[in-house]
Amino acid sequence: MVWPMFAIGYLFNILERGSASYDRVEELLDEKPLITDAHADQTITSKDLQGDLHYDIKSFAYLDEKDIPVLKNIEFTLKQGQTLGLVGRVGAGKTTIIQLLLREFDQYQGQITLNGKDIRNIPLKVLLGQIAYVPQNNFLFSTSIGKNIAFSSEKANKSDVASAAEKSDLHDDVLQMPKGYETLVGENGISLSGGQRQRMSIARALLKDSQILILDDALSAVDAKTETEILSALRKERQDKTTLIAVHRLTSVMDADLILALKDGQIVERGNHQQLLAEDGWYAEMWCRQELQAKVGEDINE
Repeated sequence: MVWPMFAIGYLFNILERGSASYDRVEELLDEKPLITDAHADQTITSKDLQGDLHYDIKSFAYLDEKDIPVLKNIEFTLKQGQTLGLVGRVGAGKTTIIQLLLREFDQYQGQITLNGKDIRNIPLKVLLGQIAYVPQNNFLFSTSIGKNIAFSSEKANKSDVASAAEKSDLHDDVLQMPKGYETLVGENGISLSGGQRQRMSIARALLKDSQILILDDALSAVDAKTETEILSALRKERQDKTTLIAVHRLTSVMDADLILALKDGQIVERGNHQQLLAEDGWYAEMWCRQELQAKVGEDINE
């Protein structure tokens, strides 16, 4: 009778653990989202969003207005088809600016408009349908390369997937793999390098062909040559579409129409690459430092 008694005890243990887990799942499902379409204008469509992007953020704090603001006096306009570069040290506010556009937070003073429409009045499905977002740490599924890229578009065929991979400089790498686009990548792309995972996520975003593309330090794991090729392809592909690039490596934004240098949640320098170099401020100092680091790296490799 000893082993049956052990089995009964083990069964009760599993039931209790399952009951506790079920309670936590129920609690999670009962949570109400903070960002809703309660005040959205349901007549707005994706065609109404093709226009200029304008930021006018007086102040933003993550919890409430009494907390220390993480963004202050962020004001700029990005015309349709232009590229914005966001640069600054870690914690300067680059990702926070992007999060507000993605409507992860709505409790800010001021407004963000897209083609003259406050994004808080745009239905979430319509707004997010026009945005492709590539974070630094992206998630890949335990399936084939082709299916991972095609995840962003239900209508994508094999030629569309290959075309997106070419634009992100991934196509040649895939062709060298045993099964090509049918190659399994493992959980979260464990069988791929960091640069290959980033390029696959960029290909996924390009396949969506959205009005706004956001690259949040999404080129940090690729080398300078690959970075140049990807950015060149993006400029040709997105001449009439808006692009936001948040980076630490300044070469990624040197061709941007507008570059914002951030410090402590505020814009301390703005302009294009040549204008910021002429100002001889933080941007110029960082550019010289990174150029020197790149030169030293080349000498070591030689």
